[in-house]
Amino acid sequence: MKSYDVIIAGAGPAGLRCAEILAKNNKKVLVLEKNKSIGSKVCAGGITLKCLEMGIPNKIIQRKFKKAMIHTPHQTTEIKLDKPFVATINREDLGKWMAQKAKNSGAEIITDSKVTKFYQKHIVVNEKNKIGYKHLVGADGSSSIIRKQLGIKTINFAEAFHYITPKKFNNIEIFFNPDCFGAFYAWIFPHKSFTSIGTGADLSKKIKQPVFNLKLHDIKKNFDEWCSKRFDLSKARFEASIINYDYRGHDFGNKFLIGDAGGFASGLTGEGIYFAIKSGEDIARRIIDNKYNYPNIQHILKIKKIEEKIARTLERNKTISKIEHEMMVAMARVKWLNKKMVRFVD
Repeated sequence: MKSYDVIIAGAGPAGLRCAEILAKNNKKVLVLEKNKSIGSKVCAGGITLKCLEMGIPNKIIQRKFKKAMIHTPHQTTEIKLDKPFVATINREDLGKWMAQKAKNSGAEIITDSKVTKFYQKHIVVNEKNKIGYKHLVGADGSSSIIRKQLGIKTINFAEAFHYITPKKFNNIEIFFNPDCFGAFYAWIFPHKSFTSIGTGADLSKKIKQPVFNLKLHDIKKNFDEWCSKRFDLSKARFEASIINYDYRGHDFGNKFLIGDAGGFASGLTGEGIYFAIKSGEDIARRIIDNKYNYPNIQHILKIKKIEEKIARTLERNKTISKIEHEMMVAMARVKWLNKKMVRFVD
């Protein structure tokens, strides 16, 4: 039976960054991706300043923006800085770039290979092939097999959905409208040849009876009506996916969870690329040095705690949600607050 120092289930940003660091430090690393290609995922492709500062090359950036428009039913505010603070990226391009970096460092990557079960010292791939490991990293997304077999429940999660339309838009735009979208928001994220226009809904058990009196099918109906005023739905492609923001631990002896598998996504904005990459970095460094104390993950958890408290506040009362959104958009008109708001979301 073939064996590796580390097996990583999932070739998303978390798994690939983890593999790159481990391989650079002379670990024998295998990354197994269940899909036939790397990088394919339902994702709006929005990234913020912190991702732009991580060295992602311009050649895979779709568009960069120095300003973003924020709307409520009563006002519109423009957030504008001197340099780009938000951009859009194609997930397949990001995946290919990160996979090449991992391969160049010495990691082995195999696609069309799903980890179907694991034991203390080996995994089973595609329900038949056995491969040995010293460390196992679950980077296999919101429906992680590794997470499930570890017995970790997922209670707090959201569903994001969007249309991919060929219609071009000039600006990043965010729309708050609790009557239509509940506590979440709608977005317009322009890419080079298409635009992602989407929204979402928190499906956590705690808010099964939302105060907005909006269930998932209501939000989808409202969203379709809202979209039909902006572009031709018949020429757009609809996509949806689950976002797991339910963090319940990342270190389980010689097994670890990172990215969406570990619940490293924002419960407020749904953004997860940066958190995924940084969680992958920390797990890699912990495997290399068992005294490493996860500084990135500790920072992520502090940010998540703040963001999810804000999210729960917005979900508690429809009137409060409307007032808070209006106040936030009004405050964004103050230039020095623009920078603070951008850095907070970052």
